[in-house]
Amino acid sequence: MDDDTPANKVIGFPYARSGLSKTRSEPRNLGLTALSRALSGSGAGAKGHWCKNCKGIWYSYFGEAECPVCGGRS
Repeated sequence: MDDDTPANKVIGFPYARSGLSKTRSEPRNLGLTALSRALSGSGAGAKGHWCKNCKGIWYSYFGEAECPVCGGRS
């Protein structure tokens, strides 16, 4: 079963400086932060942020700067 909610679907940006090339695998979906999950688990309208440590995108409704997986602020 494929869930197409924004928090579960990573959208690639063709000119993003993510360090990933097209020959590498897709970026990981790191999910919502705990604060955003408490507000709404759907992820609709959450903004995506790149984590260079995890090589993935995490989502938040707020101006958070900490990756929910590794705790990095990069």
